[in-house]
Amino acid sequence: METKVCTKCNTEKSIEEYYQIKKSGYTYNYCKKCHYSKMTKATSKRWRKANPKRWIEDVSKAQKAMWGRQREGVYLLLTTKGLYVGQTDKYESRLNQHRFSNFKGNMKYKGAKILYTTLLEQVKDKDQRLEREKYWIQKLKPALNKQFNPDWIKEKKVGCKYIKK
Repeated sequence: METKVCTKCNTEKSIEEYYQIKKSGYTYNYCKKCHYSKMTKATSKRWRKANPKRWIEDVSKAQKAMWGRQREGVYLLLTTKGLYVGQTDKYESRLNQHRFSNFKGNMKYKGAKILYTTLLEQVKDKDQRLEREKYWIQKLKPALNKQFNPDWIKEKKVGCKYIKK
């Protein structure tokens, strides 16, 4: 039987008491018990409490990296109630809003289930994105965009509400 010395508790244990990565065959240097004590929620909570500035730096760095990976452009949603065209600077986050958020303008609020999504064009400049969104709306004439509601032309935006003239 193969054994190994744990680098954390300095005891010799059988190889079955260590986590292994099956693809590479790598065996961790510390046993499962030490691994668990190192990686538990309580341990990470203690670390966050002991290092609040470092934790905030790490979280903000990870968030900036996540936002940096987001694509920007004009997108199309195919739903159970028709097409929708929109533009955003954070494509993946916007799709999650459509799927899970229940505020006006989102597919969940409208009672539509998203069947397919695609990024029609990647456009970095906001003004160009707005122009390209108008182009795709005119070309595809999506049913779920407010611009193609016949009453929309007669409505006037006041604050956050639309009222008819």
